Order: sequence, then C-alpha cells, then structure tokens
Amino acid sequence: MAADKPTVHLSLAALEAEVAKPEPFVLALKSGKRITFPDLYDMPAVEAKAFFDQFEGADRTDFKLLEEWLTKADYEAYVAAKLPLRVHAALIERVMNYYQQTVGTPGEDTASKS
Repeated sequence: MAADKPTVHLSLAALEAEVAKPEPFVLALKSGKRITFPDLYDMPAVEAKAFFDQFEGADRTDFKLLEEWLTKADYEAYVAAKLPLRVHAALIERVMNYYQQTVGTPGEDTASKS
C-alpha cells in the first residue's frame, strides 16, 4: 500500500496574497513635515511580538518605541514638534487603533467576535 500524501489546505503564497496590507498611518505636523508610521504588522512575527510586548510592558516609554519604529528623520521631526502629552498620547492610541482596525490584533482578524 502506497503512503498517502497529506492534503495541502493552504500555501504561504496564497495566504500572503489574501492578507490585506493597509496604507501606512501618516501624520502631518504643523510645520508641513509628514511622519510615516510603518506597519508593525508587516514586521517579522517574532520581532513584532517583542515590539508589541514593549507597548504593554511596565518599562515602556512611547518615545523609546517611536525611536525604534520611525525613521531617524521622522523621529527627530516628531520630537522637534514638541507635542503636548495629551496630544502625543492620543496620537499613539490612534495609530495603534488604525492598524488594529485595518488588520486586527496579532493572532486575530477583523471579523466580529460574536
């Protein structure tokens, strides 16, 4: 009796083609400079997990994370803008909500949980 080959239900290429890639979140500063927030969900999974863990950790600082997340020029422009804390906090929340609404949180999709 010949060994049966397992049925392939999904290929990685098909899955990558199916997963939506959102536009990056772009912030326009008062100076006219635009800061582009790269898609954290496009990072390699292990790196993204570590990055998200930092957002939730007690030792996190938004500016340390922004320095890792943004390009050097964008980070410097962001710091130079001297945003008040309430604006900064609201921005970080909106950026994270944007990506969560577009592609879901890691390990979840955007479908209804009901």
